[in-house]
Amino acid sequence: MSSRLRIFGSPISTYYNKIKIALIELDLPFEEVPFMPGAGHWPESGSPSGKIPFLHTAEGKLYESQAIIEYLEDIRPQASVSLFPGNPIERARCRELIQYIELYLDAAARPVYPAAFWGAQLNQDVLAAALENLEKGLRTLGRRADLEHWLCGEHYTHADAAAWVHLSAIRRTLNIVGEKDFLDRHLPALSGYMDRAAQRPSTQRIEADRRAAGRALKEQQTTAQGN
Repeated sequence: MSSRLRIFGSPISTYYNKIKIALIELDLPFEEVPFMPGAGHWPESGSPSGKIPFLHTAEGKLYESQAIIEYLEDIRPQASVSLFPGNPIERARCRELIQYIELYLDAAARPVYPAAFWGAQLNQDVLAAALENLEKGLRTLGRRADLEHWLCGEHYTHADAAAWVHLSAIRRTLNIVGEKDFLDRHLPALSGYMDRAAQRPSTQRIEADRRAAGRALKEQQTTAQGN
């Protein structure tokens, strides 16, 4: 069954990479299928929302990243270690941290992504609002996360996968718009934590693939503009 897992999307997507890290860490064989948002029509192909990523399995299809993560945990090989803590309250805290990261940090930064990555004009009011919301989100994360180790303590979890993909994207965004030191200023312990996460083999693989996909996309855009 697991050999038929097919993940649709692109390595430039943070949510795609969140799932990809889980697949790698849980030792689940998978195939990557390049697919951009809105590239298919429902229900023949694509997803109900027109967004990526989504997963095709021998049992059916799944379309939301956290639902996919939960499914991967349910089918992981017995020999692989769960990326959720063993204690019920700590498992709940892990899911809580994922929500903090995605609702209060990723969502806060997304209005700036078009200017940072897609050539849109930077609106200073949008940037100011994003920075205000990011500051609040970083405060919230700092109150609940263990940044001296992994977010939930001694062991790497799905919360750390979510933290890497979203916070590294936010860091790149802030660098581009002239706020290079924003994360370190508002949550100083984050820098060392991100350095540790960067050394993890799964992180290194998804980062290499992300950079390669980014270069390929830029080349396609340049070619299209030349035509």
